[in-house]
Amino acid sequence: MAKTARRDSGTGSLYRRSVDGLWIGYVTLPNDPVTGKRRRKVVSAKTQAAANAKLRKLRAELDKAGDLPTSSPTLERWLATWLDRIAAPRLKPRTLATYRGYIEQYIVPTIGRHRLERLTPDHVRQLHHAITGRGLSSTTALQAHRILVVALRDAMREGKVTRNVATLVDAPSKAVASRGALTAEDARALLLSVAQDEQAAVRWGLALMAGLRQGEALGLTRDAVDLDAGVITVEWQLQRLPRGTTIPAGQEAERVHGGLWLTRPKSRAGWREVPIAPPLAEMLRRYLAYRPVGMGGLILYRDGGRPLDPSDDSRAWHAALKAAGLPRVPLHSARHTTATLLYELGVAERTRVAILGHSSATVTAGYTHVSDREAADAMGRLGMLLLPTRS
Repeated sequence: MAKTARRDSGTGSLYRRSVDGLWIGYVTLPNDPVTGKRRRKVVSAKTQAAANAKLRKLRAELDKAGDLPTSSPTLERWLATWLDRIAAPRLKPRTLATYRGYIEQYIVPTIGRHRLERLTPDHVRQLHHAITGRGLSSTTALQAHRILVVALRDAMREGKVTRNVATLVDAPSKAVASRGALTAEDARALLLSVAQDEQAAVRWGLALMAGLRQGEALGLTRDAVDLDAGVITVEWQLQRLPRGTTIPAGQEAERVHGGLWLTRPKSRAGWREVPIAPPLAEMLRRYLAYRPVGMGGLILYRDGGRPLDPSDDSRAWHAALKAAGLPRVPLHSARHTTATLLYELGVAERTRVAILGHSSATVTAGYTHVSDREAADAMGRLGMLLLPTRS
């Protein structure tokens, strides 16, 4: 028969198991919230002193967390559950696909076999080194780290672990990359070069004179362009989503063609109104006067009204730069050009971030309205600065 040692009230129970002589300790946990069954957390050791030490640590963890996991899945198993049940309802489809890719490519192959409760800071550092050791940038390691932080934070909330080891390790530094930007002279040269192609003129005008992101420009619908009021409402973005993507309840998305979807902007700051610069308004007026809308009401499209593929759009940008004799810079640098020129024109920071839809913009709720006199004046001056004129 097992011999029971006396314990102080509230510190847990400890006894020696007769079958193998091990000292066994346990604390009583809150009942299972679903089944109502009693739960215990058990530790064992060869000596009474060692078992006592483990039991004291267990009690301290229980006092701090309020509950403890009784079984720990592997990180791989938890991440699969977390993606489908916890992350999916709150993430945009494109973001969810990105998370899944990082988990499958980097996190699971490196440390996925370890049990959640046995993860250590060294495992997190091992993940960082595995990514950068493959020649990938520290930015990739940083993104994987951030995903792990969120997944383990939710594991704590679910009572799977008592600490988030990813927060105990310094996150990798983001790689510094110079995107480059076009000068005002470069931007005018580009717009002049494409002036005879009205769709190209509108496309790159939206990038340079309105600062729209690629997805925002390609997802611009006719009813979002109000030439009378002089504003563009940024309320959709065109994105390519993986095959089999399901849209979580409460999120708006519309499949336009193939794998190309219209989805809502990622943040409130992204959902905004942008004043139309006068030269861009004239381009849009001529363009929309004769051109019917494409699938989904899009104003920019290819043959058959089908949406423009983002990869084709990027290639068209580089082709336009080359034709105009300009340096090769990423398409996203067009927004950097807009931001830089607005700054050089002396436009206030609050107005700049609202126009560009940066997440740092302070907004109340719903739309970010920037169609006031100050913002309209800023876009008017930008438009005149970039007005393509023939010499």
